[in-house]
Formats: sequence, structure tokens, C-alpha cells
Amino acid sequence: MLQIKADIIGKEEVMPGVFNLILVSPEISRNARPGQFVHVLCPTDDGFMLRRPFSIHRVVPGRAFEILFQVMGKGTEALSRVKIHDTLDIIGPLGTGFKYSEDIRSALLIAGGLGTAPLLFLAEELVERQVLFYPMLGYKTKTQMLRYIDFKRLGKKTYAATEDGSFGHEGTVVDLLNRTVHNIRPEIIYACGPVGMLKKISETADEFGIECQVSLETKMACGIGVCLGCACVTKQGYKMACKDGPVFNTRDILWGAEDYEKGLANGCGCDNQALSDTDSAG
Repeated sequence: MLQIKADIIGKEEVMPGVFNLILVSPEISRNARPGQFVHVLCPTDDGFMLRRPFSIHRVVPGRAFEILFQVMGKGTEALSRVKIHDTLDIIGPLGTGFKYSEDIRSALLIAGGLGTAPLLFLAEELVERQVLFYPMLGYKTKTQMLRYIDFKRLGKKTYAATEDGSFGHEGTVVDLLNRTVHNIRPEIIYACGPVGMLKKISETADEFGIECQVSLETKMACGIGVCLGCACVTKQGYKMACKDGPVFNTRDILWGAEDYEKGLANGCGCDNQALSDTDSAG
């Protein structure tokens, strides 16, 4: 874990209200693993005390890393106003990311909306490891298809669903889940998105006897497991999403725990940001 001042060398509004930032940090770039996050201090002129957590979206090897975020509250709104050559105070990389064995050969990657944020880094890592993977991506409409082209370029075959039927399957990725898993028989499933989607993926993975890891969405404050504000209920007791997660094996999660699901829903605040803006309720 490092605390650094990172220069912004790239900024793009990839769709209305969704931004991609490229930040210089050779240290974070070298040490980051897919599924981990950084804790960003938003511009201090706006008087923010708490940092905001964002998944590491991808890395520029040995030089920089990217974050992808949606404007959801005052913190991310301030962050959306930064300019190239501005500097941000960042702590990272933090958390426990996705795990994979050396002999893994096939995987299914499932994202709902901004659940693509942590999975693109993972996809690029799997390509390096020569792992065959199939992206399954769900969106509200074809104008919100974040990173579809990137996943299509990297994956073996890409499955897409839009809720309004404007592209691919009309409905959600959950509709495609059983048939796709039956056809491709992946060794492991990785996913990020809304809690309902993750629960269904977990059930399907259990049905087929496939390992499944998910990146959970919840509010965070300290980012290092001290404040206990991001507790998730597991079969081993309470775990901190910022330290023990945000990636968990679905076999360890107690999905029916009411306090867990309530905290998760409150933390999400918008479509499917991998790690949500602390002030999203505002």
C-alpha cells in the first residue's frame, strides 16, 4: 500500500456522466492486481474529508493506471471537474483482488453496466496468461455499452444483453446464464454488478459446480479495515470489503443476510459502479 501524488495524464467522458482518468504511478502500476482498488482524495477545495474508492480499471505497465467512474454524488462530481496535469492524492493498491490458478484455461466474465470497471483489467491479465475467456455484458441500452469493443477484442466470444433490446439479447445477462454456462463449461466465473445479478450467478455456479468470484459493491470510509463500515456477512463471520474483499468467493457469502443486502444496496447508489462514491446518497 502506497500513498502518492499522481498526475492526471488522460481524461475522457466515455458517455454522459461517466469518466475515465489515467494517472501516473509506476509503483501502483507494478503492484496492482485485478480486482483491487485505490482510495482517492477528491479535490480539497470542495471540503471533502473522506476518500472515494475506485476499482483499478486497467494499467499501463510500469507507468500508469486508470479508473472508471460515474458521477453519483458530490465527491465524484468534483472529481469529474479535474483537468489534465492536475494531481490527486491516492492510496493504493488496496483490497483483495481476483484469484486464479496457474493451470486455469477457461473463464466466464460477467458484468452489469459499470461492473465492467474491475473486469477489464482482469480480462487483459487473462489474455497475458493465455486463458480463453468469454465476456458476458449487460446494459440498459446500446448507448451505454461501456467497454464492449474492448471485451469483444480480447475475448473468445462476447455475449451481450440490453434491457430494451436495442443490442443483443433483450433482457439481462441472467437470462443467458444457464445456456451459456452449459455450452462453454468454464472452469471459473468472475462477476461484478448489482446484487440480484450476483446472487443468480452464484446459484448457477453452485448448480454447475463451478467456482465463482464476485467483486462486491458497498460503502467504504477508511479503506483499510479499521472503521468497520464496509462489513459483509460471510460463513466465516463478518469480513471487511475493503480488506478481505472487495472480491469474494460466492460460496463464502451469506446472500440471505438482510443487513448485508441492505448495506450493499445502499452502497451501490447507481447502476453498477464497482466501488461506489461514499456520498452517493447525496
